[in-house]
Amino acid sequence: MERSPFVPGEVLPTKGGMLLWGNTVEGDQLFLVDRGDGRWTVAAFRRNWADWYESDLTLLDWLRQALTGQIATDWLPVWPGRHTLVPAQE
Repeated sequence: MERSPFVPGEVLPTKGGMLLWGNTVEGDQLFLVDRGDGRWTVAAFRRNWADWYESDLTLLDWLRQALTGQIATDWLPVWPGRHTLVPAQE
């Protein structure tokens, strides 16, 4: 898709709009897009790349594949080896 500083669609509460469900620390916006067949798939506005990313994966499938490195997510921030909220093992 051509570079653009704008999200290419309406967002809820507009009828038929996408659901904004999260942001990355780098300012990417994560959306769920209603495909009209009962499925909502993951899309994102990638701020640093100034483009629109779409997948055909539902949220759970996308998260599973993104967190395990099964799909290309080089635009997402690097995941820490150990989250700072997890207690240290002694």
